[in-house]
Amino acid sequence: IILGSIVGVAGGFIGSLFHISVDYVTELRLEYGWLIFLLPIGGLLITAMYMCFHKKGSIDTNLVIESVRSNKNIPIVMVPLIFISTVITHMFGGSAGREGAALQLGGGIGYNFGKSLKLKENEMSVIIASGMSSVFAALFGTPLTAAVFSLEVVSVGVFHYAGFLPCVISSITAFGISQMFGISPVRFDFVTFQDVSTQMVIKVIILAVLCAFVSILFCTAIKKCEKYTKKFINSIN
Repeated sequence: IILGSIVGVAGGFIGSLFHISVDYVTELRLEYGWLIFLLPIGGLLITAMYMCFHKKGSIDTNLVIESVRSNKNIPIVMVPLIFISTVITHMFGGSAGREGAALQLGGGIGYNFGKSLKLKENEMSVIIASGMSSVFAALFGTPLTAAVFSLEVVSVGVFHYAGFLPCVISSITAFGISQMFGISPVRFDFVTFQDVSTQMVIKVIILAVLCAFVSILFCTAIKKCEKYTKKFINSIN
């Protein structure tokens, strides 16, 4: 709980700063529409940054998930790289979500904090999840969702209850930090629903099944494309 609180403070500050930075550059881009024409330059800048640290291996969300499962090393450089590259992408009108960035930032914070304390492998998994929860909560203002999401995303179909309390503590702490910065939680207008009927339930079930199949096809396609693209590039080299 104590370590989760400390990670929550760090994640709260970095998540809040990230939120403010992305909002600022987005407003800047909307005010100066010509910035979108500089998107290729932004892409080159991001590529150059990653090329400087290519020896660190693949720096992405998969690295964070693998670290939770097998204690794979997450370089501390991941945090500034993800922060700066995502801000640059938003400034020039690129397409980049905040969810993946939140997991990568939080995972990098949690892992390196746990590594400095020489925590055990099972403790490292919890502290990484706590880090992800903290940044996610600071960005979106949803502490409980952040805790559950972080525990679910690291292992689909398995929920690690031992990590729930530290993640909730970390999320609430980070949420409190974000409130100090005046960051408003993400809210959606209330939508009224018609009375639930048997026909509606059947339609929802069918939709859920179809979405599941599309998700499986999409994930399989991405993995296959990545596999064959690497082979193609290696053959050229």
